[in-house]
Amino acid sequence: MNYKNLIKQIAAIHNTTPNEVDTQIRKAISKAGYDLEPKEFIFMIMQRVKKQIN
Repeated sequence: MNYKNLIKQIAAIHNTTPNEVDTQIRKAISKAGYDLEPKEFIFMIMQRVKKQIN
């Protein structure tokens, strides 16, 4: 699943727009202390999870 589809699904579940979901995700990443695009952040977290699983 790509990022666009992910934010569309989240928006539909929460009765909001994909743009608002994207904005909130970006704010959350920034508040977490990262200066990354959402795709980069998701990839980084995915890599960390893979290391913990293996």
